[in-house]
Amino acid sequence: MPFDWQAELATAGGITHVAPAAMATQPHKPASRISFAQALRTSPTISSNDNLPQPLIKGESVSIKISQDMYEKGMAVCKRNLRGRLVLNKGDKPYSTKDIYMKLQKQWKTTGEWSMLSLGRGYYKFTFASENDLRIVWAVGTVNLKPGVLRLFEWKKYFNMHTQCNTHAQVWICLLELPQ
Repeated sequence: MPFDWQAELATAGGITHVAPAAMATQPHKPASRISFAQALRTSPTISSNDNLPQPLIKGESVSIKISQDMYEKGMAVCKRNLRGRLVLNKGDKPYSTKDIYMKLQKQWKTTGEWSMLSLGRGYYKFTFASENDLRIVWAVGTVNLKPGVLRLFEWKKYFNMHTQCNTHAQVWICLLELPQ
């Protein structure tokens, strides 16, 4: 008896096994398929991407034209951002993003909501609801998380974490025989 791979796949997919002779006589009903995202929703709806700009191919690159209005709105949001880098000592246990958020929530006295996003390599993006909250946090400056130090810096338009250079380092110096 040859192996019936179609029947095996049908069984694995939740369809009961039907004999090959019976499969030929039954009319085929197309199954209505929905996406995984639609299955997770309570009511499957399809969202439209009509308001997104259309990509263009220029040479070997894909480019998207963004209107001046959308650019200015995006820049206004970015002006309420800070970046930070978490520096840990060798051997310190790394923090989860949730742990860092909880520690900072206790130290930062902001009036509005704020969020953080891990950018990788110890870098984080902090977005604040208001510029006043950003100024409050910026005034606090470097945050000691014990262990580790979160060093904040301003948002820059062309930030690249792979080319970012550290300008500060914490160093302990012991000067021997130094008179008072």
